[in-house]
Amino acid sequence: MDKTTQLQYLVSGNHQFGRVNLGRATIAAALSKARELLQDGYMDVRICTPRGQVLMPDEFDQLET
Repeated sequence: MDKTTQLQYLVSGNHQFGRVNLGRATIAAALSKARELLQDGYMDVRICTPRGQVLMPDEFDQLET
């Protein structure tokens, strides 16, 4: 990843081994990673937008519009 790339979206989730916090530069990348975490069994998966809005899985469709 280029050092000048700004990570605008924070994707986080809990798993039996702890919590992960992952930055993503685009909406598409954040949604993809969040869905991957859910598929892998993570709980409490959230996406935080650049404006500080925190979205739970049932609200991810708000980012797709």
